[in-house]
Amino acid sequence: MKQIDSFNIARLHTQEDFNFQTRVRNLAEECLTLETDKAMVDGYKESVNTLDAALKQSDKNSFTALMNEADAKADKRWSATYAYAKAMMEHPEREKADAAATIVGLFQKYGVLTTMGFDEEYGRFANLIQDIAALPAETKECIYFDSWFDAMDLAVCQFQDLRTEKTKEDSTRVIGWVKEARLAADNSYKLLVQRVNALVIVNGETAYGNFIDRLNVMIAEAQALISGRSTKAAKKREKDEDNKE
Repeated sequence: MKQIDSFNIARLHTQEDFNFQTRVRNLAEECLTLETDKAMVDGYKESVNTLDAALKQSDKNSFTALMNEADAKADKRWSATYAYAKAMMEHPEREKADAAATIVGLFQKYGVLTTMGFDEEYGRFANLIQDIAALPAETKECIYFDSWFDAMDLAVCQFQDLRTEKTKEDSTRVIGWVKEARLAADNSYKLLVQRVNALVIVNGETAYGNFIDRLNVMIAEAQALISGRSTKAAKKREKDEDNKE
């Protein structure tokens, strides 16, 4: 007698879980068409649709637009400050040209920040700002660099503050509604599996065989995904250990 394979759905990441359950929902609508299956399928569909709504809501964050605007401002400050320092390298007074060259060297050390993702960009921004702040006061003062530096530093701080607030809001949403919706959907999936495995014994494979066969293929794909992720993680740990030696 055909049965749905055992599968620990909790091992999937949240988005993987949703993708898997969306496919199961669509498969159930296609294959489980007996009148007696309707309540079971409708209950499962409702739980998956609720998870969908929770995930979509978690993508909406009141700080996203403000954070992106702050990033654009920080990028503009970086570009303008760097351009000013490069221009001052051509100053006719040697002392000022040398001071500007020192500052330009720090900018070049960390690359073009405006082309990087947030994590890398603002990690490098922090290091750049620390390096410039550590320069002798006269290096900055002689080319009137303090106001440029302060404006860039402020723009970075404003971005970081908004990103912190966005993260707090994201965390609240994920921990709350998404977590609850996923747990409900996972439990609903388990109940669906239990019922189909029982119903196939009562009603036979004709009504449920196609659903079971196709779901088992999807389960095998999901398990392969989990296994592949575990293998990559193990290899990374081995590589990290080798690098420590």
